[in-house]
Amino acid sequence: MRRLLLIIGIALCAFPVFAQKTEVPYASPLNNHSYVSIKTNLLYDAVLVPNLGVEVNVYDNWTVYGDLMYAGWHMPKRHFYWNLFGTQFGARKYFGAQAAERSFSGHHVGIYGQALAYDLQAGNIGQQTVTINMGAGVEYGYSFPVALGLNIDVEIGFGYLTGKYFEYIVDEEHYTWRGTVNRAWIGPTKASVSLVWLIKSKKNIKRNK
Repeated sequence: MRRLLLIIGIALCAFPVFAQKTEVPYASPLNNHSYVSIKTNLLYDAVLVPNLGVEVNVYDNWTVYGDLMYAGWHMPKRHFYWNLFGTQFGARKYFGAQAAERSFSGHHVGIYGQALAYDLQAGNIGQQTVTINMGAGVEYGYSFPVALGLNIDVEIGFGYLTGKYFEYIVDEEHYTWRGTVNRAWIGPTKASVSLVWLIKSKKNIKRNK
């Protein structure tokens, strides 16, 4: 078991190195203003939070993006609420060998802001935002091609998140206020493993065969 975990750890550490060498047939050189990408964070999808993001290449591997996520699940008889609305926006710089060959690819660093409102409850304890929780931070990620026009982008962000939320207890159909919490979190505030679809402009696109 230990050997298996060691092999998996080595593979994960080495993966970006091998990914950098991935060759995608007919991948166009970077052409500014020729690409827009649409993405979804698979981590959010896995916990039933549908989301969609758009990223635009504005100049020389500098990009801006905006993401939206929304979930409105509730089953009161089973004491389950999963209501969430959030947005993230930011700017990035891609760099490295892959970034020179393919838009939205390679290593990237950036800054971001975020806003979040939710009512999350499972079992008999829930949390509900009093005000919109706001945050900002810095991010690092790596995006690599898996097919022509498709990338996987792995990213993590560290920053500051602040706001207020209620804690409440559910007893059958009764909701009892437990307390108000002032959030002031410093640490990881963003994580994503995103499937990215690269949309090509019909202008000034040349393919290398």
